[in-house]
Order: sequence, then C-alpha cells, then structure tokens
Amino acid sequence: MRNVKLLLLFPFWLLSVTISMAQSDEQLWLDFQLSYPFANRYLLENTTSYQTLLNENGKWWNLSISPTFEYSLFTRLDLISEIPLGYTLQKEGVNTFEISPMVGGRFHITQNRKIDTRFLLRYQTRAFHEIDASNWEISNRTRLKGEIYWSINGPNLFNDKLCYAFADYEEFIVLDQQLDERYANRRRGRVGIGYRLNYKHRFDLSYIHQSSRNEIEGEFISNDNIIQLKYKLYLNPVVIVPQN
Repeated sequence: MRNVKLLLLFPFWLLSVTISMAQSDEQLWLDFQLSYPFANRYLLENTTSYQTLLNENGKWWNLSISPTFEYSLFTRLDLISEIPLGYTLQKEGVNTFEISPMVGGRFHITQNRKIDTRFLLRYQTRAFHEIDASNWEISNRTRLKGEIYWSINGPNLFNDKLCYAFADYEEFIVLDQQLDERYANRRRGRVGIGYRLNYKHRFDLSYIHQSSRNEIEGEFISNDNIIQLKYKLYLNPVVIVPQN
C-alpha cells in the first residue's frame, strides 16, 4: 500500500521540484467520452471537452472534439490514432482553430490486476490557425505518458460498482517550433478517483497540475491547477471479454 501511495504522489513531487515562481491559473475541464468497442479488438471513441478559466486572469476557453480509433495488436500493445479538433479563445480578440492528428501506442506493463500500469508514446502534428490571420502554423511534438490504475474494491477494472484511483504523468516535447498559444503544454500530472456503476456508465473526478508556457504574452511559465469532471458512456457491451 505504501508503494502505491508513493507512485500516485510521484508526478506531483516531480512537478513541485521543476516548477517554481510561476503564475498560477485555475481551470475547469468538463468531458464527455463516448466509446464503442467491437470485435474484442477495436475501439471507436470520441471525447467532447469544454475547458475554461475559474480565476479572473483574463478570458480563455476551449471547445474540442477528439475522434479516436484503437486497435489491440497484441495483448499488451494497443495502436492509437486520434484527430483532435479544437476552437480556442486565447484572449480577448484572439481566436484560434487547431487540427492535430496523433498516432502512437499504449504498452500495458501490468494488465487485468489490482494495479494496472501503462505507458503511452504518441507523435502529434499540430496545424494551428489564428482566425483573423491568413496563415497556418505547423508544429510537431512527442508525448510521453505513464499511467497507474488501482481497483480499490475489486480484483480488476472490469467489475461493476467499482471504485478506483488513478494517476498519470505526461511530458510534452516540442520537436521544432512553439505555437502562439496561451497554454503551451510542457508537462502534466494528474491524480483522481473514479466510479464504474456498470459497463455502460463510468465517472471520473481528477485534479491536474500542469506546467505550461504563455507564448502570446511574454513566454512566462504558468503553474495551472485544474479540476476535471468526466462522464464515460460505453456502448456494445456484449463483445467485450477481458484478456488474460
């Protein structure tokens, strides 16, 4: 149990060490995730997200959708493709639209146990357009993410009426140029709790600590505190069989 707590707290210890003297912003993220698994190997998914500031540090909000396709190539390896589309009010009078296709994979270190651990490696190309400008900016980045899920009152994540806890940490590595955006992500850590009522309905509440850089107003570092609420709706339960 002590080792689990240390793993859950590690991302935020690392953030506290690497981020200091930064401006603090508070955000609220509201997500709806619709998932359709089929043939016990494929997954179609879309996440609709609304993000906004809670403090009075100027106006900012984002509305996005993220269609995703996953394929379980092996028991421990999933291939992922995603095409997020987002519209953002960066600040008063500055609006942007973004298309950012992403490909990668998820490796299951431990799977279908009391504690599941995963690692994601993704490559993303971002096509970024300021609404009042005529040109598009292109930027490429790599995203590295580690995840831990802990089934609190069940043997694994496939049980109904299940309480679970989770934590993850992600690094964003820009390979060429930064884009002119208010929250250019650098790293992000998250801890949260979830409840699986049944196969169809699942709910997550999490706290995210994010380090980002404001590329519009002087490139200063922002130390962002985020509350995320997510409702997950799963369809087509008949074909889903947990793999050993």
